Amino acid sequence: MRALVIGLGVSGRGAAKLLLKKGYEVIAIDRTPQQMEGVKVYPEGEKIEADLVVLSSGISRNHPQAVGNVIGEAELAIQELRNKMVGITGTNGKTTLTSLVTHVLKEVGIPARAVGNVGVSLAEYACNPNEEEVLVVELSSYQLETLKTIAFDVALVTNITPDHLDRYPSFEAYREVKLHLKDLVKKEGRWIEGMDSYLQLTGNERYWQLVGLESVFYAWQVCKTFAVSEEEFNTALKTFKRPSHRMELVEVIEGVTFINDSKGTNVESVIYGVKQVKEPILLIAGGKGKGSAFCKWKEFFPGKVKRIFAIGETALQIKEELGDVIPTTDCKTLNEAVIRAKREALSGETVLLSPGCASFDQFKNFEERGDMFKEYIRGLKR
Repeated sequence: MRALVIGLGVSGRGAAKLLLKKGYEVIAIDRTPQQMEGVKVYPEGEKIEADLVVLSSGISRNHPQAVGNVIGEAELAIQELRNKMVGITGTNGKTTLTSLVTHVLKEVGIPARAVGNVGVSLAEYACNPNEEEVLVVELSSYQLETLKTIAFDVALVTNITPDHLDRYPSFEAYREVKLHLKDLVKKEGRWIEGMDSYLQLTGNERYWQLVGLESVFYAWQVCKTFAVSEEEFNTALKTFKRPSHRMELVEVIEGVTFINDSKGTNVESVIYGVKQVKEPILLIAGGKGKGSAFCKWKEFFPGKVKRIFAIGETALQIKEELGDVIPTTDCKTLNEAVIRAKREALSGETVLLSPGCASFDQFKNFEERGDMFKEYIRGLKR
């Protein structure tokens, strides 16, 4: 049996390993082919026939090679797993919630592992699973597109706001994919109701005020399903640390605070980040657009954001949509933006990287973008 893996990123490599373990002859195609032991790797565009086609998490179901028997990496893995599972998706906040639930379960003595879009990929984990562990699975809309197996003991959506409109024909289509998670909960399982959605919250200030508290509330709703007491939960909560790249304090240099919010990859997440900072902000934003407009920022930025340093493919769009309200400087690179922001920032102000865009125009992923931001800041101290 021959399997074709489309895309050899983190999830694609995990899928290839799992397929090899299952005895498949594995072929892979990728835009930037890299060798992998036991796998024949070809460049994008190569025509390959296969009995099974596996899509890595970022690959569209409309890919020209996605014909015949096609499944996603997450579906391939979940078919193999027998663990109890928590499913978490949403536009914003899912990584923090996934990490928080995993932390609490571990702290109270329940073996748990964060997998999916955080931690190891599902397929990588399925190569050597521990069935005693509760899997806390962060799922993207891309993964949910091809998920079919009913596998989750508990599941929820953190919130749904416009995102990935370069991939989906409308917000409603994107929302429908996110809510597909409900279809994958076991009959005896629990779907946690009451999640916020963009359609319900237009003009509702409560959403932005309580995002952090909602993460705690929903973590508690999940954890008590596993018989965690309120006292145990609150004790574990005290030792939780926010994941990297989400409103992460990097340095304070000459009174200027630098915050890394590289995980802020959509318009709404930037608004959330800006609202968390009390000091005047010099905002670094931009990257690869997702089809959303930036003009919504006009409602929230005046009086908060002193200047925008726009980077990447969307720099001109940001300047055109916001330049009449917020002074905007077009910067070619993230490093240039860091240098110019530091030069202009005054003691008591904050330089915030919250791009509102994907990273793929200049970086491999948001993690690399955030790591480079931190490296550039360290360079300011030399």
